[in-house]
Amino acid sequence: MEVDHIYICTEFRAPAGDLLKEFGIEEGSSNTHPGQGTASRRFYFHNMMLELLWVENTEEVQNELTKPMRLFERCLQRTSEISPFGIAFRPTIGQDEGVPFPVWDYHPVYLPNFLKMQVADNTPLKEPMYFYLSFARRPDMVPLEKRQPMNHKIPLREVTSVKLHINQDDALSDAGRILSQSGIISIVNGLEHFIELEYDGATSKQGKDFRPELPLILRW
Repeated sequence: MEVDHIYICTEFRAPAGDLLKEFGIEEGSSNTHPGQGTASRRFYFHNMMLELLWVENTEEVQNELTKPMRLFERCLQRTSEISPFGIAFRPTIGQDEGVPFPVWDYHPVYLPNFLKMQVADNTPLKEPMYFYLSFARRPDMVPLEKRQPMNHKIPLREVTSVKLHINQDDALSDAGRILSQSGIISIVNGLEHFIELEYDGATSKQGKDFRPELPLILRW
């Protein structure tokens, strides 16, 4: 299992995305989620995608189907107690071990009936939403005619480490503990919610901190 994409809940229409563009990261196509009430700006790398997510329709994001996803809380009730992140995982190429933590199935209307998102069960809002997409694949495995831009002015190719900082003193949820112990992501308890993405082993010893506008640090 590996990271497929990470979403960050942002302000309406994600103005912070302009900071990524100004920095030298090419923007991919935007996306909407009919029936779920959210939309996003997307930035692609060879092995994962970064998504800036916001609420478009408050009624849809609180409907019976979507409410258990707690997107309303993460995106519109942001406090120091609530993580603004969601981390999606996919099978590693050549492997399909399934999900290693307890999940419930989410069938959003924007996906075909035979596809589902498997969402980690019993995770607190202080931790991100963890979910598994059995059908997802690397961005650089998509056919060329459908491939998103992923060659950037800043030499960021592949994410090689994901370090998640959470404002929590409590023990991690079952899903958080399993993911941290597996080494797929690193989770650090602290006083602030932010995420560090390392690219290509960080051999250049360079970095960019987008806080406070975006809870994101890039290292390459």
